[in-house]
Amino acid sequence: MVSPLEQMLIEAEARYLTPEQLEQLKAYVLGWPKRLHVYRAVREGESQMVSRTLNTLQKEMPNLSSQVVDLCRRHLILLLRYSALAMLLQDENLLKERLIEWMEEEVRLYKLQSAYEVAYRICQQELRDHLAPGELEFIRPLITQAQAALLSLDGLRSTE
Repeated sequence: MVSPLEQMLIEAEARYLTPEQLEQLKAYVLGWPKRLHVYRAVREGESQMVSRTLNTLQKEMPNLSSQVVDLCRRHLILLLRYSALAMLLQDENLLKERLIEWMEEEVRLYKLQSAYEVAYRICQQELRDHLAPGELEFIRPLITQAQAALLSLDGLRSTE
């Protein structure tokens, strides 16, 4: 699947962009510096945020197996990376296609919903602590989208 920006450019192949498309392109370009800044902040803080999330998770859920903790580590890293990339490119489909669809199987297979409900709550707090005011709102919708998709597999819903 192509990104919204790519789709707009494909549609305008033999014509000029419409005024609405020009506004979309302008908003994309004007938002790029801030999205890039947030992307870099998440990238630079990833290791610390994931480590602190897992430490807190293990305190709250001391009976988690090392296999589950390792899966959580891998999934949290991928969640941050794909969410940051989708935010940077303003492409929610990227997150769904490259992360959520395949991760759903592992969450269901290993029955990770309860651990992930706690892990995602902690990770959201780590993001709030790590990002400056206003920056969190760039990436939060994508994290929340993944969280909602993965935690609703067995009817579980996360509350923030």
